[in-house]
Amino acid sequence: MITFTSQQLAAWMGAFFWPFVRILALLSTAPVFGAPQVPMRVRAGLALAIAVALAPALPAMPTLDFLSGAGVVLLLQQILIGAALGMTVLLVFTTVQFAGTVMGLQMGLGFSSFFDPVQGVQITTLASFLNLLAILLFLGFDGHILLLGVLARSFALLPVSPGMGLASSAWHTLVLEGGVIFSLGLALAAPVVGVLLIANIGMGVLSKMAPQLNIFAVGFPLFFLLGFAALYFLMPFLAQVVRHLVEMSVELGGAILRQRA
Repeated sequence: MITFTSQQLAAWMGAFFWPFVRILALLSTAPVFGAPQVPMRVRAGLALAIAVALAPALPAMPTLDFLSGAGVVLLLQQILIGAALGMTVLLVFTTVQFAGTVMGLQMGLGFSSFFDPVQGVQITTLASFLNLLAILLFLGFDGHILLLGVLARSFALLPVSPGMGLASSAWHTLVLEGGVIFSLGLALAAPVVGVLLIANIGMGVLSKMAPQLNIFAVGFPLFFLLGFAALYFLMPFLAQVVRHLVEMSVELGGAILRQRA
C-alpha cells in the first residue's frame, strides 16, 4: 500500500503552486493577457499550463504550509513579483496610447472620446487605434514570448524562498521608468504636433489678415487633414518605436529582478 506524508504532499503541491501564483499575477497585470475580455478561467488555465511546463526546470520549492504566516508572506511576495513584471510591459502600450491622446487632442478629436474597457479610462479614438496597432506589433515581434522568457528567468534571479522578495529600490526603479511614458510619448507625437502647431500659427496670421474669415469652419477640416497626413508618414516608424519599447521593458524586468530584498 502506497502512503504519502503531509510533508510530501506539501512539497508536490508547492512545486506547482508557487510558480502558478507568480505567473497568474503577471498574466493579470500584463496587457493582452490581463484584458477584461479574457475570462479569469482562461487566464488561470494558461497560468497553470505554463507552471506545469516550467516546473521541471525550476529550482526546488520551499515546503511551507500555505495557511501559515510564512506561507502567506511568501504568497504576497510572488504576487508582487509577478505584478511588477506585468507593469514593465504595460509601459509599452501606455506610451503609445499617451502619444495617440496628445495627437488626437491637437487634431480636434477630443469630442470623439469614449470609454475604453481594456484600460478602464476615457481615451480618444486615435489613441485606441494606436493601442490596437501596438498590440499587433507586440505580438508580431514575439513580445509575449520574450515576456515568458523573462518570467522563466525570474525564478533563477529571484527564487521562491521565504524572505526573498523585491527590494524597495526595485519599485523606485519602476516608478522612475514610468517617465518613459511622457518622454517617448511626446517624442512619438512630436511630428504630428509640430505640423499642427505650424498650421495654428498660419491660421492665426490668416485670421488677422482676413477677420471676416470663419476660422473654425476652415481650421477644423484643415487640422484633420494635416494631422492624418503627418500620421501617415509617421506610421512606418511606429514599428521601430514599439520594438524599442519592448526591448526596454525586457531590460527593465531584468534590472528589477536583480534588486533583491
